[in-house]
Amino acid sequence: MIKIAICDDETVLCEKLKQTVSSILKNWNREFEIVCCKNAVGFLCGPLDYDLLFLDIKLPGINGMKAAQGLRKQGYGGELIFVTAFSEYMPEAFEVEAADYLKKPVDQERLERTLRRVLGRISGAREESFWIRTANWYKRILFDEIYYCEVINRKIFVHTKDGVIDYYGKLREAERQASPHLVRCHRSYLVNLTHLKEYAGGEILLGNGERIPVSKNYHQTFLQQMLRYLDREG
Repeated sequence: MIKIAICDDETVLCEKLKQTVSSILKNWNREFEIVCCKNAVGFLCGPLDYDLLFLDIKLPGINGMKAAQGLRKQGYGGELIFVTAFSEYMPEAFEVEAADYLKKPVDQERLERTLRRVLGRISGAREESFWIRTANWYKRILFDEIYYCEVINRKIFVHTKDGVIDYYGKLREAERQASPHLVRCHRSYLVNLTHLKEYAGGEILLGNGERIPVSKNYHQTFLQQMLRYLDREG
C-alpha cells in the first residue's frame, strides 16, 4: 500500500491531481491511498506516515518549501514532489532532495515518468529499510545502519550508527519486519549479522565493540542463520 498526500490550497486543482494520480496507479495495479489537504502545517506537528508528498509552494501558514525543509530536518525520509506555478524555487527543491519539480498545469507524461521512478525507489527502500511507526512519526532506517535491537519492558531500542532510537512496540513485530536482515539470538535481542565480528562463549561481538548474549534457547537457530549468512557472503 502506497500512502500519498497532496497539499494544495486550491481544492479543484488538488482533486484533479488526485484523480490523475489515482487513474495512473489503478492502471499499474498498485494499491494506494491518497488524501488532499489545504496546508502543510499538520505535516510538521502531526503523524506523518506518507510515502509520497505532493507539495504546492504557495500555501497558507507555511509555504511548501519551508515545510519540506522542516520535514527533512526532522528526519522525514519519504519522497517529495513539488507541483507549482512558480519556477524560482527550483534550486531549493534539489536541496531537500525532491524527486521532481512539476509546473502547473501538470504534464501527464512527465508525471507518469516521475511516479514510476519514485515508486521504484519506495519499493526498494522498503526491502532495505526498517520502518518505525509511532503515534507521531514514521521513520525509515537502512538495515545496514542498524547494529542491533533490544527490548526493555515495552520499549524497543534500535542501536544504529547514528545513535539509539526508542519506541513502544513488540520485538516479535520488529523481527517479522526485519527478517532476514536482523536475526533473533535472545528473547530480548535481534542482531545484524552484517556487523558480526566474532561469536564465542555465548556472546556476539559487533563492529561497534558491543557484546550481545546468545541464549541457550536461541543458540542452535542463531548458529544456523549465521552459517547460512557466512555461506552467502563467501
